[in-house]
Amino acid sequence: MPAHLDAPAPTSVVDPLNFQVRGWLWLDSAQSQIATLEVYATAPDGTETPLGFTATLYARPDVAAALALPPSALTGFEFFCHDPSPRGTGLPTRDSLTLRLHARLRDGTLTAPLATATVAPIARDYRTNHFGILLDNRTTAIQRRANIFAEGPSLAEGSGEVALLLRRHLGAPRPPASTPRAESRPLRVLDVGCGLGSYGRTLLADGYDWVGAEVDAADCAELTRLGLPHRHVDGRALPFADASFDAALCLEVLEHLDDPAAVLREIHRVAPRKLLVSVPNCELLGYLWDHLATPWHMLEADHKNFYTRASLGALLRPFYVQVELGFHTSYPLRTVEGTPLHYHLFAVATNP
Repeated sequence: MPAHLDAPAPTSVVDPLNFQVRGWLWLDSAQSQIATLEVYATAPDGTETPLGFTATLYARPDVAAALALPPSALTGFEFFCHDPSPRGTGLPTRDSLTLRLHARLRDGTLTAPLATATVAPIARDYRTNHFGILLDNRTTAIQRRANIFAEGPSLAEGSGEVALLLRRHLGAPRPPASTPRAESRPLRVLDVGCGLGSYGRTLLADGYDWVGAEVDAADCAELTRLGLPHRHVDGRALPFADASFDAALCLEVLEHLDDPAAVLREIHRVAPRKLLVSVPNCELLGYLWDHLATPWHMLEADHKNFYTRASLGALLRPFYVQVELGFHTSYPLRTVEGTPLHYHLFAVATNP
């Protein structure tokens, strides 16, 4: 009873969560009695785990010619398999995976193994990855948009690269003694949409007079617990006097706003001299088309606005005369030519 597994080839490396089985078989007079083809994995103790099946056979002219069968003979099969065995992170692993192909006949009989192959499963179990629960065949619930593109919690720790940019563009924590505005007080910085104050802790430690403004009540409760200066705001008005801050930060905020211009108007009122902005970089979409990829963070459910350098600059210039635009945080993919890409836009908006 000839049968053959074309793929996976013996000793080849496979992801046990997702691999294709492909081949052919011919059971002579029993061929018409095949209900399904099934693949099992055999464990060292002899236990067999079902990995996948197909009820479809298709014509393989090459096989038909080799076996002197009619060209329309249904001999070929291919289907995908999933091995649910636990792997990695201290769980039992399979150093090798022995695949056995069986045919189940219409009377329920399971044939002896028709073909076998021993392959090498990768050590990494992607079910332990972020969103890895979606790779577990026990996850049968239909996922809603909120499950996949949900807005994540505020980050307790910021980016070291962004912290460096903030220090660079804010300048010294205290105005130089030679400036007309020289005072003993430190530079006052308002962080609009500060979240959990991830950059506030750093800036306060550096000597800046940092104050957070946040709409989320839970984040404000955590800011209070951490002892970080902040105000709970309504997202429309900032409860501060005109020109009461030397600079403002607006980091990963403008993409969430229904009316970003209105918020910028308020920011400009209280911090008219300088504003530092970070938003997701929508320009990536034009480059990642070749990779059939999309920046994941950009798809969060609460993202309402998508910015390029041109659109971010156009939004900021009615409030700040000079707007310098750049990028931060390298994206793991590059262009097909190998040039770098970045996750975020970074703007330095100032009025002389």
